[in-house]
Amino acid sequence: MSIGLLLYNGEKFWLQFSEERKSVAKKLLDTNADIVDFTVKQLQNKIDEMNKSISDAYGGFFEADNLLGIPEFKHISNYSNGVIRFSEPAFLNDTVTDEKFQKLFSLLIDKLETKTEKQQDSKDANFKQKIQNKLIKRVESKVHTNLELNPANVHGLYYNFNIDCIGLNGAFIAAKSIPFHKKYDTIDKELGHYFALMSILKLTYQRKSEDDHFYVIADEPSEVNSKEHKTWESLKQNPAVKLMYTEQSELIALEIEEKNAGKFLELA
Repeated sequence: MSIGLLLYNGEKFWLQFSEERKSVAKKLLDTNADIVDFTVKQLQNKIDEMNKSISDAYGGFFEADNLLGIPEFKHISNYSNGVIRFSEPAFLNDTVTDEKFQKLFSLLIDKLETKTEKQQDSKDANFKQKIQNKLIKRVESKVHTNLELNPANVHGLYYNFNIDCIGLNGAFIAAKSIPFHKKYDTIDKELGHYFALMSILKLTYQRKSEDDHFYVIADEPSEVNSKEHKTWESLKQNPAVKLMYTEQSELIALEIEEKNAGKFLELA
């Protein structure tokens, strides 16, 4: 399985790896998975070092030293017969630009990742559409919906934050959708910002009501024992929020209607 592409035109090295293919390779290697990250890191460091050497030497009196060329890559290809291997270098009869390298990378390496990205886009669209149909359309005339909160409309907020809906009538009712098919870092950031927003709102509006309901709309991740799944499970036990599946989001709309929650922010 090819996981990366290296290109050299005599003046610059290009190197890129497919994150999706790296992940698949590591699963296949099992106990030897660490060698993938180690090799990628070592190669990236070497390429960065050589590009810096070329840049520093450009316009100077001395040529860049210790560069890898065709003979060196042929040698690496011939003798790399372990877990990680390098293919024999091939000649490209064309000028190279960043754009052409990206197209070549997509053609030779990134087919798997492109398919995965399309599947991801489809998941995102379905996730958002369910919430739009079951929740947003029912309450958009009553409470703030699809709103970007920022320091201008929420004092004390130090970041921009998109929230699906939020209203107030003696108590806050808010909902934030988080697609747990995304990467863990994205999920973690969104949750961190949501919890910080809760604290800021309660302090700003001097709310201590146990009737405040802050919902997280998130479907269960498919990969059990993943960081994403463990985070999802912990949300079920967190008293600060209520976890809802997308299919249940109409229950949030029902609560907004029953409690007659309304808009409360002054927006420009």
